[in-house]
Amino acid sequence: QAALVRAVLNRRKRIHTETTNYQEIQPMMDPSNDNKGYLLGRLMAVLERLQQAALNDVNATVVDRYFTGASASPRSVFVRLLRNARHHVRKARDKPATGGTAFLLERLLDEIMSRFEPGSGGLPARLNLEEQALFVLGYHQMRHWAWMKAAEREEWDLHHPDAPAAYRWNKKAIEEGATA
Repeated sequence: QAALVRAVLNRRKRIHTETTNYQEIQPMMDPSNDNKGYLLGRLMAVLERLQQAALNDVNATVVDRYFTGASASPRSVFVRLLRNARHHVRKARDKPATGGTAFLLERLLDEIMSRFEPGSGGLPARLNLEEQALFVLGYHQMRHWAWMKAAEREEWDLHHPDAPAAYRWNKKAIEEGATA
C-alpha cells in the first residue's frame, strides 16, 4: 500500500510540478525530506518506537489511538504526544536493555522537531490530502528504518552519507547512549 501511495504521489509530482510542494519520494526513509506531512509521519513512528521501548506490554500504541487525528490535525494531537514522550524517554532510559535506544530515539525527536521553526508557526494545524499521504509514507518508512538490522543500517548509511548525526545508529552510538 505504501508503495502504491508513493507511486501516485511521484507521478503527480512529475505531471503537476507547478502545484506540488514536495520532493519526489524515495523508496527508503529520506532524512532530507522537509515536507511537514512526511516529517510528522516520521515523528509518529519515533514516538511509537519510544513508547514500545518504555512499556513492554503496550495494548494500544500511540499509533492505534492517534494516527488518524495526527495525520489530519497534527498540532492538537502532537502537543499531547510530545508531552507524554518525556515520560517514555525517562522510563526507557532507566532500563538497562533500552537505555541506548531511548537515547538515540530522543536525538531523533530533537532532530525532527528542529525542522518545525517557531517563527513559521511550528507544527501545522492541518494537513491537506497530499500531506496526509506523505504522513503515511513518512510513518511507514521511519518505522521500517527504526527496526532495521545492523546490515540493513550499514547499507542505508552508505546511501545517505550526509544524513544528520541523529541517524547514525551503530553499536558504538547505542553503547554511548546507554552510559550517557
